Amino acid sequence: MFSIIPRIITTTFIILITIGLSWLFFTDKLSLIRQETIEKDFSQIVNIDGKDEYVVAELTTNEDFTTQKYTYVGGLPVGDTTVNLSLVAHYKYYLKFAELTLNVENETVFFHVPKLYLSTPVAFDFSTVQENSSEFLFGADGTELLNQLKNEVSGKLIAKGKLQIGVAYDKAAKALADNFNAHFQKNGHGRYYKNIVVVFSSEHSQSQRQFNYNNSFCGKESCLMELDLGRGGVLTINP
Repeated sequence: MFSIIPRIITTTFIILITIGLSWLFFTDKLSLIRQETIEKDFSQIVNIDGKDEYVVAELTTNEDFTTQKYTYVGGLPVGDTTVNLSLVAHYKYYLKFAELTLNVENETVFFHVPKLYLSTPVAFDFSTVQENSSEFLFGADGTELLNQLKNEVSGKLIAKGKLQIGVAYDKAAKALADNFNAHFQKNGHGRYYKNIVVVFSSEHSQSQRQFNYNNSFCGKESCLMELDLGRGGVLTINP
């Protein structure tokens, strides 16, 4: 145990000498980074916008719905009616600020998102709606069947939106990382990390999507020196 003490003293002495020399020769380029500042900044956002729904991905697709009904006489089919409805749907996926958590580890900011939600009802362009109906032989008039299909469209769009939520994860992760990076840059904290990682707990594979924004704690350029002071503190000499 006592043999460790000289090492601690030596390490502390080296750090102090390094800081002293850096201050002497690079005063105008010396920066002290406290990564806890990012966590405080994030906490303020959550406190202000915690109840907001934050749209992070949008998908626009052409949807086509078809329903067919047969007419029977004596148990035998004597005709059928087919109706079709097509439209352009706009799916929006959002997360809740109140559920979002952040932590900083070394040079990386981690965002943990419990769930990605589908915004409902799903929006669509009324100008793109096309309706068609056809009757074969003694098939019934398609008006009633078409009205039934119209009433079911909202539920069908929600079901489709939930099925394709897997496609939205990549877009959502990129949007979340880019927007928070822009926010941190604006508040002067853009150099306090190198990467942002986004993890969705609701995703089956729970993959980590990493995005790089800085090559060092000095931004795109490499620092002349990076000294880890522990507990989220980093001393840098800017190029």
